[in-house]
Amino acid sequence: MFAKDRRLARPPAPPVFKPRRVNKCPVYILATVVVLGAVALVFSLIVLRPSDPEFELSDVSVKLLNYTRDDTAAWLDATLDARAAVKNTNFGRFEFGSCNLTVSYNGTLVGEKELGGGTVWSRETKYVDVTVRVGSSSISDLKNFSSDMSDNVLELTSYAELRGWVHLIKIVKRRLKSEMNCTISLDLSNRRVQDLICR
Repeated sequence: MFAKDRRLARPPAPPVFKPRRVNKCPVYILATVVVLGAVALVFSLIVLRPSDPEFELSDVSVKLLNYTRDDTAAWLDATLDARAAVKNTNFGRFEFGSCNLTVSYNGTLVGEKELGGGTVWSRETKYVDVTVRVGSSSISDLKNFSSDMSDNVLELTSYAELRGWVHLIKIVKRRLKSEMNCTISLDLSNRRVQDLICR
């Protein structure tokens, strides 16, 4: 009977070992920190790194032009309509104050006009129109001036320095400046601007 009971009795089942669960929470936290750090780095390099605005004359036209080429009494009286462009490439508005636009001949100031201040919004371009009166009364070397006019093309240079502040995501404020250097070639015979080069 005991032998029969032994045959009917099942051997005990081997113990089942459940695999130990690995806690992946620290891995997820580390991965999140790395991703956020990369995003913050890209954000700081692109958004929070301001660049100076682009500032130049986009167009100049002749409104009035009178002149004479006499060696001893050469003179010029002109009115130029100019359009200045302020291009803001930053991810925040740029506020700038007024500045002076000067026009010179061979280093001698022959015209000056104030450009009003304003605001250029993020990644936009603002145009400022100005009318400049140009006269030769301050030029002392009339012989050289007359010689240049005899070629029917008179080269003038314009200069202005723009200063202002860029506001990035309402918490960062940086001071920026930009300079305009342009060469204006006046076609005297046709009373027009032959060429405009800004750099």
